[in-house]
Formats: sequence, structure tokens, C-alpha cells
Amino acid sequence: MDDGGSATTTTARVTAELRHAILEGVLAPGERLRAEALAERFGTSRTPIREALGSLEVEGLIELQPRRGAVVRPFDSADLLDLYEVRALIEPFAAARAATRLDQSELDRLNEICTLAEARSGDRKAAVDDQISWNEEFHRVIVEGADSPRLQAAMRGVAGIPRAFRAAFWANEAERTKSLFYHREIVRALESQRPEAAEAIMRVHILNAREFLAEVMHGDDEA
Repeated sequence: MDDGGSATTTTARVTAELRHAILEGVLAPGERLRAEALAERFGTSRTPIREALGSLEVEGLIELQPRRGAVVRPFDSADLLDLYEVRALIEPFAAARAATRLDQSELDRLNEICTLAEARSGDRKAAVDDQISWNEEFHRVIVEGADSPRLQAAMRGVAGIPRAFRAAFWANEAERTKSLFYHREIVRALESQRPEAAEAIMRVHILNAREFLAEVMHGDDEA
């Protein structure tokens, strides 16, 4: 069986692909993750699978249950609200650091993402998928631009936002409009190298998403 290179590279690949499958809903909450089946699926031995599952447990995406082993962690409303509250602590700091570290090519890409997103309207699946993809890239460029591996690791630990909520957010015209406005303002602060402004706008942006999540969940509770 081919591990596709070094053990470290294989583990990183499996971790990334499993993380993506969980966040995209390919692996459903509560689904059991069998090491043997995953090893066959990814064409690797069970060692990288076990290491990947360990990393995803630390990130809060899976949990180890007695007699069941690894399962995709189901999220309740308190879990999701907590994710956004922690993001509101971490990601503004990343934006502040990035304000003095991003190069021109990264700033150009952030502007390009804003332009693409602003031109893509509607609530159809293809449009929502594009918005989700661009939003993920937008935030990733900023976090990576902060140039802190520890900060990137911390952000991975609060990345478990289910696709269903992300889709509901980007399908909502009012929320989409507000989010894209915040993105533009964040880029302006980054371009002018204003760390405090970038930090403040990012915090408002994240808390706005949390407020929308709370409203959606409150509506579900009343339904």
C-alpha cells in the first residue's frame, strides 16, 4: 500500500481531506470513522489515519466514544455559538498582525475576491458555493498573512462550522451584503496598514455572523 511519500506528508493529506469531508457534510454528524475503511479509501496504512483522527479530535471535529471509536462530532447550538465567540477573540488579532505583514500580491488577491463576490448574487447552490469558497479563501489569506503557525493552528481548532449554516448565511441577501461590506473595509484597513482598524472591523464581522447564527437557531427552536 502506497503512503504517497513521507509519513508526515501522508498524514497531512489525510487530515486535510477528512477535515474537508466533515465540514462539507460528506461525513455526517454521528457517523463512525473506521480506520480500516478510511485506510482503504485514502490508499494508505492505518498509522496516518490514526494520527489524522487524533489531530481532528484536538480540533473538535470528531470525538472518541467508548466501544464505537471515532465518530464525527455532532454540534449543538451552544457549540456553534462558542466557535464564533472564540473566533472573535483569535481572528481579529490575526487581522491586526496581517496589516503589517501582507505583501502586495496578497492584498491584490483580497481585492479580487471582494470583486468576484460582489458580482455574484443570488441564493442558488452554485452562487452560494462560490461565496463559501471565496469567503474561506479571504479569511485564509489573512490568517496565513499573520505569519504565525501557532495562530493558524488555533484557527483550525475553530473552523468546524457546518456547511448547512454557511449556506444559509450566504443565501441570505442581507447577511451577504453586510459581510461583503466588512470584507471591503477590512481590506482597506490592511492596505493602509492600520492594525487597530483591521482588528476592530474583523471583530464586528465575526460577531455579526454569530448574531445571525443565534437568530437562525432561535427560529429553529420555535419551529
